[in-house]
Amino acid sequence: MQQKKLLYKGSFVESKRLELELISNNIHPIIVNKKQSAIFSGFGYNPNEEILVYVFEDQFDFSKKIANTLVI
Repeated sequence: MQQKKLLYKGSFVESKRLELELISNNIHPIIVNKKQSAIFSGFGYNPNEEILVYVFEDQFDFSKKIANTLVI
């Protein structure tokens, strides 16, 4: 099984922009949004919680290039 690597950690707006750009380049990231998860479950959340964007190791280098071109 391939390992995932953290590509980006930040705000919802910037992580969503990165997610859409990765998908358009046929890379499907793993998004960890604890705030959204807590809302769906009915729990409280930290409004300052950052969104985590992971990709698989074999896609990391190309994904990093995409992230750097977005200047986020």
